[in-house]
Amino acid sequence: MIRRWQLESGRVSDIIKSKKLYEDLVEFHWRYYSELAFQRRRIREELNISLRNAAAAFQFSGWQRVVKYKYSLDPLSAKGSLFDPGGRFNVGAIDPTRYPMFPALYLAADKGTALAEVIGRDKDVGSLTPEQLALTKPDSISAVSVTGKIEAVVDIRMSRNLSKFVSLIKDFKLSKPLISEAQRLGSPLKLITTVTELRTVLMLDNWRNWPTLYDVPAGCQVFGAVAANAGIEGILYESVLTGRECLAVFPQNFLNSSSYVELSDPAPSDDVRTRMDSANFAKFI
Repeated sequence: MIRRWQLESGRVSDIIKSKKLYEDLVEFHWRYYSELAFQRRRIREELNISLRNAAAAFQFSGWQRVVKYKYSLDPLSAKGSLFDPGGRFNVGAIDPTRYPMFPALYLAADKGTALAEVIGRDKDVGSLTPEQLALTKPDSISAVSVTGKIEAVVDIRMSRNLSKFVSLIKDFKLSKPLISEAQRLGSPLKLITTVTELRTVLMLDNWRNWPTLYDVPAGCQVFGAVAANAGIEGILYESVLTGRECLAVFPQNFLNSSSYVELSDPAPSDDVRTRMDSANFAKFI
């Protein structure tokens, strides 16, 4: 007896409707981003000042930088962060005509966290930790120990460092047509009004959904752009995978600064650039 199973069925009209819905969602998210971007521009200097006032110097030693194997001879380069969609706090090649790209150098306090952040995208599965999951992946990688000092770092783990920023954006409004479109598409809108809500957005597990599905930067990337434009040199945060310290560094802001990041150990070749500072940061971005 021959058995048959129907795996999937549909009509051509359904495909057309799905395509139209997706196009509507992409356009909707672009309008959503644009309305908020316009309001941020109106208070740009106030936002910049709020982050500058929250910034402080941060010094580290024996931290870790993990890179894919092809970047082994240039481990301090931030150019890899520019690939689509970028990193948590920097915008990559999502759509350069709309969203300016800018790099970030990502570091972690320990090797397990650095490894998990680079290739261990999943949270705990069964008895495996993010670090152990990363070790099960066949990717070729390089890990280096780094030391440095960053003059202007915003520690987003501290609520007081975000309170003024939130007070400036909590009264943002959305247009009635956009709200109506959100209702039609079943895509609820929520504006940030508290520090807790901002920190939730900054540390979302699935932040890549926005740039990947809708071609717009995620909220954490938008925050990173505001920080970078304000002259902030780094954002200190907790890994969502391990709960340990991570640092996103913006080397493009090293000009006229004493900030630096350098390899803690001797390099295997004189061709390896071992230090990034105000004199040479442009070569790393």
